[in-house]
Amino acid sequence: MKKFEKTAWPISGLTLACAGLLLAGLANPATAEPAPEPTTQPTQQPTQQPTQAPTPVPTPVPAPPGQVSTQQGGVTTGDMPGNIVPLSFFSSDKWGIIGRNTYGSPHAVLRDGPHGRTAASFPATQSPPHGDGSLGIIVDAGEKIAFGNETTFAGRRLASINTLRYWVFAGTDDINSVVLPNITLEVDPNVGTSDYTSLVYLPDQSTSPSAPITPMANVWQRYDASTTGSQWFATGTTGTTIECTLADPCTFQELKQKLPDAVISYSLGISKGRDTAFVGAVDGLRVNRLVYDFEKSGVRTRIARR
Repeated sequence: MKKFEKTAWPISGLTLACAGLLLAGLANPATAEPAPEPTTQPTQQPTQQPTQAPTPVPTPVPAPPGQVSTQQGGVTTGDMPGNIVPLSFFSSDKWGIIGRNTYGSPHAVLRDGPHGRTAASFPATQSPPHGDGSLGIIVDAGEKIAFGNETTFAGRRLASINTLRYWVFAGTDDINSVVLPNITLEVDPNVGTSDYTSLVYLPDQSTSPSAPITPMANVWQRYDASTTGSQWFATGTTGTTIECTLADPCTFQELKQKLPDAVISYSLGISKGRDTAFVGAVDGLRVNRLVYDFEKSGVRTRIARR
């Protein structure tokens, strides 16, 4: 009989405790609801919320001529207020062949390479000065080509340009048999009776440090059109007026002194005249702190290292 009672009532202390909790919950349902789970996210909003609206850019303050000033992560040329260029490079659609200054059937093509051969070994390993590409130029004798920018530089004073450089690759067996591409600026001289002239740099007639001490073929070499040893001339009556002609050229500093109020009117770019044939390339055209890097994907603007 005792065994029967033990199996009929198997009630343990744990069971009684659970029953007590159940009865308490029925008597007071409000306290029976479970407490909310703790959240892993803060319930308060951050003190600073990200915004999608762009930061207002203040009106650029012009810097003194020939200098640059920073504006909201970019630079602006001193004599061209508002022409802000991001510190990271970008593609530009303002560059191309200037048809009115091109004759015959020449080619100016944005391309990869070429690579220079600077050693006696077979491989050509010298990369273009900037990036992977350059502006390839093919011109036959008697032809002419101009590749430049007819928008960005319009209105810029010649006096504000302190640095003007570029790199040239001459694809030939004899560097002395070709005339190299030049830098050409179309300007309003504001001197004499003419309101138009082209200012042309002569790389082949320039001397060091403007030109390499030893010009070489099939390698990249830099030409500094704005330093000592540079040779320039002005076309038309302006050249005669300021005594800076093809027969009697002057340096870039002399050119600026003779044309103190000259303003770029139509373009700044690379030209190859109607003299000898030329096959080669140009890269890294630098105007003050900005370097125009010719790449197959487009012309990119970089901030030059000092």
